[in-house]
Amino acid sequence: MDWQPGLKGRTSSNPGGSTKRWVSHARHDSPSPHREMTRPSVGFRPRAGGITLKSESGTRLITLDGSSGEGGGQILRTALTLSLLTGQPFRIVKIRANRDKPGLRPQHLKAVEAAARLGQAEVVGGSVGSRDLTFRPGKLEPGDLKIDIGTAGATALVLQTIHLPLALRASGPVRVSLTGGTYNESAPSFPFLETTWRAHMAAIGLPVALAMPRAGFYPEGGGSLEAWIEPGIPRPLVLENRGELVKIRGLAETIRLPGVGRRMADRALESLAERGFSAEIDASTLPGIGPAAAITLTAEFTKAPPVSFVGLGKRGKPAEVVADDAVSQLSAYLDVAGAAVDLHSADQILLPLVFAEGRSVFTVTEVTQHLRTNVETITAFLDKPIRLESLENGEGGRVIVG
Repeated sequence: MDWQPGLKGRTSSNPGGSTKRWVSHARHDSPSPHREMTRPSVGFRPRAGGITLKSESGTRLITLDGSSGEGGGQILRTALTLSLLTGQPFRIVKIRANRDKPGLRPQHLKAVEAAARLGQAEVVGGSVGSRDLTFRPGKLEPGDLKIDIGTAGATALVLQTIHLPLALRASGPVRVSLTGGTYNESAPSFPFLETTWRAHMAAIGLPVALAMPRAGFYPEGGGSLEAWIEPGIPRPLVLENRGELVKIRGLAETIRLPGVGRRMADRALESLAERGFSAEIDASTLPGIGPAAAITLTAEFTKAPPVSFVGLGKRGKPAEVVADDAVSQLSAYLDVAGAAVDLHSADQILLPLVFAEGRSVFTVTEVTQHLRTNVETITAFLDKPIRLESLENGEGGRVIVG
């Protein structure tokens, strides 16, 4: 599937200490909205690229400290993905211990449940607020999933947890339907998924189609995210130069806030012009529970996938401040001329690249603690060389895999 801009639809938890085995449900009948895909070769297993499991027997229980490094939910999500793909069980303690609301939140628990259903896993500690969880995968059985987070929690993070096991192990296309938040402060919002993440996945050889029939903002949620995941085999990525800036485009979107979209767009145009950049920014409305507002700014380049940055509105936050947030994020990226990959995408593309056969190299705007923590989690499961380098003169960093 070639990358295309848009298929969007603008268009119980068990008590702590109990054990459950989750079973995935049957495939949906609805067809995926894209062409026939090339299936991976028969017998493919994600052990390419010189990967060696830390425990070939798969019986050693890997123990992770959920408070180490960045200390967020990424440690859990990466561990779930790798556990499904390698068959290695893990225990994570001190889950999100340094957060305002420590332990599992609903979106984290839904990621655990979805992974457990795919992997026929036994889970201990799978409840909201739990700070200690053990996950023992069984046989991975890819299939369609329908997941309702039940809150405005990030649908994107649940999707990214199960995307790679589905893409690497499914024999045909898989549909995942999620309900919850599609625009989130501390997680990828839908425009980023659709434009940047999807382009990176296509470049790596893992095509996915996305749609958002309904937007979901905090605190109401109620958004809908649809994903059609095609099987694929990751290929290495060499992306050290983003090339020339082609254009900046934007979209200011609102729900039940007349005039606010145009205000966000005008402010973003003004702020970008002050920095010497021209742009094309439209205003439109979104389906969903409102009121709500967001603006997305996307920069396109000659040698790299587009990068998108989202400013989110909230009660009492002026439209102009929302626009300034997006402009500031984009400006910070553009200021690091030597970087091809934005700081949000860096750890998101790292995980599939460790399963690619060959050496990957990409430059980033910043070697973040989030990225370092993801490397530590990956190397707890796999003997795959990953090196992080900080470049001189404030020109970001370099990631070398393999």
